[in-house]
Amino acid sequence: MCFFNALSLSAQQVARRYRRKFDAVEAWKQIMAEGEPRKIDKLKTLYQHRLAEGMYNIPAYEQPHCIIVSGSDELQVMDWGLIPRGTKPEKREQYNKKNWHKNARAEDIFTTWPWRFLIRSKRCIIPSTGYYEYHYGPDKKTQPYFIQLTDREVFSMGGLWDEWENPETGERLQTFVQITTAANSFTRKIHNGGQNPYRMPLILQPEDEQRWLDPDLSDEEIKSLLKVYPAFGMAARPVYKQFKDLDPYDKRIIREEPDADQTFLDLE
Repeated sequence: MCFFNALSLSAQQVARRYRRKFDAVEAWKQIMAEGEPRKIDKLKTLYQHRLAEGMYNIPAYEQPHCIIVSGSDELQVMDWGLIPRGTKPEKREQYNKKNWHKNARAEDIFTTWPWRFLIRSKRCIIPSTGYYEYHYGPDKKTQPYFIQLTDREVFSMGGLWDEWENPETGERLQTFVQITTAANSFTRKIHNGGQNPYRMPLILQPEDEQRWLDPDLSDEEIKSLLKVYPAFGMAARPVYKQFKDLDPYDKRIIREEPDADQTFLDLE
């Protein structure tokens, strides 16, 4: 679940929202422009060669470069899918193939490796303008939904990050994992199937964003922020079932599919 995020803003807009500099993002774009092929023939390659800036679909399993807010005064560029420090190079490839460490359950954050080594000092924010979940109908067929907040264009998902160094090459890679909570009454109606049903991202209240990044928080203060976001103020719409196959910058990805059943989304 929660394997598809959207950030349909530029780095400059994100930097303004979180009061950060964005020089690091600009540097990454320059590196990618100089060092990667300009001709992109397949969609998977397209994801691998673009920075997740202005995208309507950022799939975790493609491990794109994502804009992340950490304790730094600069926006950071990290890969989605945590590679814990000390991981052997061959193990890293296994993480990639099996999609390990894309999500972390809030309930296990203080007790489970590697989260328990990161929760006190390596918290981060994943900026989002919406995310996707699948709904399972009575016939077991799935319908993707695009979920947003009605009171703000960009919101903050809680995550953890770490830096991995390849012992053979010296390569340094910053990666992150998204934290999830139990679903609220609204998203529970949507995310009702799959391997981990009834879950949603940890969404922070605006007044809690800077607190989440504070390295001096006590365990109890951190736990107080690991709460389920309220259902009021959330909205969702069914989208094109093959949204994953479109260009990630194509706005059609978030257009509503009018023929899909939405009666179950009535909050009453």
